[in-house]
Amino acid sequence: MELPLISADNMFGLMFAFLGLAAFGFWSERTRLGQWLSGVVLTILAGTLLANLRVVPFASPFHDMVWTYAVSLAIPLLLFHADIRKLISEAGMMIAAFAVAVAGTVAGVLAGFYLIDLGPDANRIAATLGASWIGGSMNFAAVAQALGLNENGALIATMAATDAVVMVVFMAAILTMAGSRALLRFIPSKIIEAGDDGVAHKEEAKPPLDMGALATLLFLAAACAFGGRLIGEMLGMPGYSVLFITLIALALANLFPAYLAKLRGGFDLGMFFMYVFFGVIGAGADVVLMVQTAMPIFFFVLVMATVHLAVVLAGAKIFRIDLAEALIASNAVAVGPATAAAMAASQRWRLLVTPGVLLGVFGYAIANFIGVGLAGFLG
Repeated sequence: MELPLISADNMFGLMFAFLGLAAFGFWSERTRLGQWLSGVVLTILAGTLLANLRVVPFASPFHDMVWTYAVSLAIPLLLFHADIRKLISEAGMMIAAFAVAVAGTVAGVLAGFYLIDLGPDANRIAATLGASWIGGSMNFAAVAQALGLNENGALIATMAATDAVVMVVFMAAILTMAGSRALLRFIPSKIIEAGDDGVAHKEEAKPPLDMGALATLLFLAAACAFGGRLIGEMLGMPGYSVLFITLIALALANLFPAYLAKLRGGFDLGMFFMYVFFGVIGAGADVVLMVQTAMPIFFFVLVMATVHLAVVLAGAKIFRIDLAEALIASNAVAVGPATAAAMAASQRWRLLVTPGVLLGVFGYAIANFIGVGLAGFLG
């Protein structure tokens, strides 16, 4: 096989390539194509292109470093605002919608697992994708690492790429549902019928960069990662360190919410680490091997998404949940807080922006545990 332009042992060359991919991902979010496909999808595709053009290797010590360190730091940074008391006080009935959406994903995982043959790693594949559809890409990475799937770069890349493709279709589907008059007759919505709340909302100016806050957040994230891995090793469960990292981060978020609220930029920093991770995922994709394994995974994710939506709509009807609240909760669970907030804002459902973010972050908080639990149950 032809050697890549940047060899596997060229650490600075690989840093140049993958930090460039992260920068590309953030930039692409502001483009029309990026808003349609998402920066995540474009970063994964760009990483795949670089690897298959033999610019970067499919695997390297740098890849392993990103899996081990970048993901472990990203988990706390994305969870430091998961204040459960704030969620309960501000989300209201959307907590019920969130529970229904999580149940929908779990039901989708079970349906897909028993309907689609995913091979010898079926329980781990299903659990990892299920975690992604309860939390997000951070949970995909964490559960894959906990279950040992990160050792198979081609499989992980196939799962991530397929997941991203179905996610785009899913987003298009729920946006269409938001404007469906027929669906409104089946599941009423006072929020949709009211339209804009009539309040002028100015886009908040971002505060200036605070290096002291970022340094403190990195220190706290490293403390969570250190503590989580230490506990995992002491209990003889090093593979499940991500769960202990998650628990420590949640404990800090709920013991010191006011202090952490003052430290801005942590979520963005966590997403930076995740974008480097997306590039690594894409670069692990040998397209020839991907084609051989993609179809079963594609049909699994399609079944999971379909069942998720069916359960969300049925639950909204049975429990008389407002259609807008059900769709934002579904978005927060299946895709994440950023897209849930963006959808609520774009539809002029102003009152649902904050609950959408809170529920999305709470999805991050619980998805690792549900994913690992599903793997054990299905195994």
